[in-house]
Amino acid sequence: MPDTHHIPSAGPLADPGATVPEDDRRQALATRFQKTRARTAELVANLTPEDLMVQTVPDGAPAKWHLAHTSRLFEVAVLMPFSPGYRPCDPVFLDLFAPQGERSPAPPRVLSRPSVAEIMRHRDQINAAVLHLIEQVDDGLWDAVEAALATAIAHERRHQERMLLHIKHALWSNPLRPAYEPAPDHPYPGAPPDGWVEQPGGLVEVGRSAPLPGFGHEAPRHRVWLEPYRLAARPVTCGEFLAFIEAGGYSDRSLWLSEGWEIARAEGWSAPLYWERGSDGQGGDRKGVSGWRVFTLYGMQPLAPDEPVCHVSWYEADAYARWAGKRLPREAEWETVAAGCDSIGNLLGTGHRHPRSGTCHGTGPWQMCGDVWEWTADPFVTYPGYRRSGGPDEAVNGRLALNRMVLRGGSCLTPFDHAGPWTRHCLRPETRLSVSGFRLAEDVN
Repeated sequence: MPDTHHIPSAGPLADPGATVPEDDRRQALATRFQKTRARTAELVANLTPEDLMVQTVPDGAPAKWHLAHTSRLFEVAVLMPFSPGYRPCDPVFLDLFAPQGERSPAPPRVLSRPSVAEIMRHRDQINAAVLHLIEQVDDGLWDAVEAALATAIAHERRHQERMLLHIKHALWSNPLRPAYEPAPDHPYPGAPPDGWVEQPGGLVEVGRSAPLPGFGHEAPRHRVWLEPYRLAARPVTCGEFLAFIEAGGYSDRSLWLSEGWEIARAEGWSAPLYWERGSDGQGGDRKGVSGWRVFTLYGMQPLAPDEPVCHVSWYEADAYARWAGKRLPREAEWETVAAGCDSIGNLLGTGHRHPRSGTCHGTGPWQMCGDVWEWTADPFVTYPGYRRSGGPDEAVNGRLALNRMVLRGGSCLTPFDHAGPWTRHCLRPETRLSVSGFRLAEDVN
């Protein structure tokens, strides 16, 4: 599998105004639905039922909850409104697996029943009902069904990444530190050269020209003024972040915003999530950084200094940038550079479920869409001209808007068509669960 790919324009529904024969549209959507559902099932195929019911993150969920919750939206947003006479396969599922608050405590999602087998049978029933609807729905309803189904598919693909994040944390919380899967046998190229991409600034256009189902917050296209700036040609690496640790970055209050400092002290942060310093001298990596190991979906692995650092919060990224005498980029700065980049990094499906050191092609920038989500300096707000849809798209995106910072690009666990120069993600600034890293920026004076 190649390490880089051309950036997709925006996926199969990139041009809402394009004229495509309806039969082709139906077949394309049915294929996309089947592939999405099959990929979700594949992601848990090598886990045990016991693995699937563990929840270790207070605002997370066990894998079996994701399996049932994603089916629920197909019932609520697609089958119940558009399939005449449809009755839910099991009404209990609608209540048990409904969306919950971002800070839900663990007990509501600690469910031994329904069993994993029952949930998988429920998924099969939903699959059959949706495929029947795609084939039989009246032409007059097709556009509405297509939009609702595309949103539900996007929702499930988004949950594929979340589910893997929760699985990773659950496995790490186990004293045995079991691996999700064996590590692939592949070479480890060095990090791309350390350099900068200089931009003149000025009035630029950012955002999608038209909203896609499930991604309304990435549109409309609008203008933003930028001062001249430079953007780092690659993300900050583990080796570079280790220098921040060894320089006392976690104990230097002057580098931290007050809220971030308080959270770091309360949580005992001294390194990125999943980093561990071995007390027995074990660990070390291919280039001699001794004592540090990192938990990955491949189990405990030696720290690789050339890989992009990940599982850092916005506060940690901001503190590092201040220590380095730089800053985090604005999201419009990031997008302006990414829009001119013709290759992306490691994404879900490439066979590498951990950030990789980049393969150099051309003069950079590198790894802008893939490997790690990249924190930016901006809080999340909807774009000027954004219109609420009032439909399932609103249900998917409606909880994104408060007290979150924007990340751009995509990670090694992000589905391929969910990553690109327009992709916007947002998380609370203290979040470290995501495969999130960052690159630096600076003003040009």
